[in-house]
Amino acid sequence: MEISRKFQIITFITWIVIVPPGVFLAFTLFPSKEIDWLNLSILFAVLFVTMTMPLQIKNITVSLERWITFTVFFQYGVFAELAFTQIAMFILLFSKKSDMPFLQRFFVNSMIFTPISLASGALFHYAGGVIGSTDFFNICLFGLLYATSYTIINSGLMQLYLYFELGTFTLKEKYIVWDFVSTMMLLPFSISLYFLNEHFGNNAILLIGIPFLLVLLIARMYNRSDNLNDKLSSAGIIGHQLADRLGFEDVIRTFIEKLRDVVPYDNAYVLDLRAGEHLITLMGSEGNMLSKELHDISYNPKKALDDGLDSNVPKIFSTEKEARALKSFEFLQSVGSVMTAPIRRNQKTEGFLILTSKRKQMFQALDLKIVDVLTGYFATSLVKARYYEKTVEQSQRCGLTKLHNFRYLDAKLDEEMIQFHIGRTRSLSILMLDIDHFKSINDTHGHQSGNDLLNALARLLESFVPVEATLARYGGEEFVIALPNYGKSETLQLAEKIRREVESSTFRIIPDLSKERKPVDVHLTVSIGVASVPEDAGDAKELLRNADRALYIGGKQAGRNKVGVYGREDLQSV
Repeated sequence: MEISRKFQIITFITWIVIVPPGVFLAFTLFPSKEIDWLNLSILFAVLFVTMTMPLQIKNITVSLERWITFTVFFQYGVFAELAFTQIAMFILLFSKKSDMPFLQRFFVNSMIFTPISLASGALFHYAGGVIGSTDFFNICLFGLLYATSYTIINSGLMQLYLYFELGTFTLKEKYIVWDFVSTMMLLPFSISLYFLNEHFGNNAILLIGIPFLLVLLIARMYNRSDNLNDKLSSAGIIGHQLADRLGFEDVIRTFIEKLRDVVPYDNAYVLDLRAGEHLITLMGSEGNMLSKELHDISYNPKKALDDGLDSNVPKIFSTEKEARALKSFEFLQSVGSVMTAPIRRNQKTEGFLILTSKRKQMFQALDLKIVDVLTGYFATSLVKARYYEKTVEQSQRCGLTKLHNFRYLDAKLDEEMIQFHIGRTRSLSILMLDIDHFKSINDTHGHQSGNDLLNALARLLESFVPVEATLARYGGEEFVIALPNYGKSETLQLAEKIRREVESSTFRIIPDLSKERKPVDVHLTVSIGVASVPEDAGDAKELLRNADRALYIGGKQAGRNKVGVYGREDLQSV
């Protein structure tokens, strides 16, 4: 998360205004009872162990330190509890990964928990609660009041901070519920430890502290296993989503976007490995923006054996220093950790995934397992998408000339007519072209020579086609150029240029009917028909039909090697 310098300064000034005066007020208004330093040290040790084992429940981190901080409050008062809470918060922030700078998180949480400790402690005192009391009813009743006010104030201040940071209230209902439930569950443990301390002294930790930590350890181990299963389940769902994508780039886009749900990263890059030695960027995500143009990384496109990229297994580079092992890569923005993973299929590496984070040690062993699974799904989905696109391309292309075929042209003209009718284009024209006397060429030189001429003419026509236009082989020796935003006069000028160019060109073929098979120069002419929307037609079929009429009446019947224009009186030839 990017935090502006101005916001960081405001946060620090606010911390200065709130925390030091708050600590002073806690010390003066609510002085601590006489402190048993050995007892306090034992409680701190239990607190430290507790804070190193937070639970992760549905993407919400639940820490259980309050069973110790509440005990400290009941025994020693607000000031001691405030100090313990600040220490607990420091330990948690240090162990928990986040994109937000550590000091920023510390200042924010410190200035939130300081008024919480003061307000809930004051409410306990002024309602009638007594620190160090052995009255079970007093501690239970006012302890409940204290715990309830503590969690309510905590949720309120957190929402207030989110309002100033995000500009809107973002009520995290799950967080609020878990905070309240965990606090109410820990309160009995806290009261129990308090009274056991009163009766058995420091031995009380053996009766409830050690068992609590053992149960927490077991819960933590189960929680990790559960999180692994959740992430593997999510990986399976992502795998199905990838399988549903048919477009090559759509598969890559889905993979990069969904990967963030299970593996935290700042930037992600998918590189293709061509011929086992050339790296090519397929797509990258920088600042949540997907693009083929990369700004935060550069690399040598020549794959080297010692470049640090492992072609067999994923690897983690936990620090910027370790990331320097990626010799062919230069990270133009500061990185704290990097993960690389080969994209493999059938025991062959076909590309690489590179993830970066601004934080050190961001990627863990669990992330390696998830990425390994997902890159397998990804590689399979890419192959399927490539095959699908190739199949679609073949179904829409002429196998001989590689131009679009009639099926594609038919659909494209329908699209162009829609664009015209909704006002996105001002006109649509058709240029239909037919080779004159093509049958005699086939009869004289052979059908293979005819095919060679069709290919040569297709390449010549491609040089005349504007970027927004569509060139297709209509069938046999007929070709069509669809020209959006071209009026009739512009289309006529283009048709005449093509006619003259074909007439003046020499096409060299090797006749397949002659025994000698020596190269022969052939000259061609073409007849062309032109029709336009809206003048000549109201739909695509009518437009094609009228261009065809212009071709045969104004072109062929007028003597060939001419351009026929539909709509002019007697289908004028040019």
